[in-house]
Amino acid sequence: MGSENERLGTGTVKGLHILCYQHHTEMLLRRLREPAEGLLYACQAPGCLVRYNTSTGYFIDTKEAKTIEHEMTPRVSCPDDKQLMYLAEVMPQRRNFRLWKCPECNRSRTNEETSGRLGKKMGA
Repeated sequence: MGSENERLGTGTVKGLHILCYQHHTEMLLRRLREPAEGLLYACQAPGCLVRYNTSTGYFIDTKEAKTIEHEMTPRVSCPDDKQLMYLAEVMPQRRNFRLWKCPECNRSRTNEETSGRLGKKMGA
């Protein structure tokens, strides 16, 4: 096991390091065909449908209504600019720790500061 300070998913100034809220792995950046759609981050775990973009936050990439109906995505908003935040860091030693960052102003919040507002039942 790693040290108490081991962390996954730290961000940098040059780019966003967005984690999948289900798998806690770094999501891969994909450029969409339509320029108006911008950039999309996709989980790299096989079969995972979790996606993120800075305008809509996390979402499930499927047309199947039954899947969408049962899956709730985190909705953590930045208190400064109301932008939807992304999961930037988890600590394996502290299962309940989550660090959320704003893609616009880079402000961060922990899950303790957002309790009751995640919208995800298990582990968001």
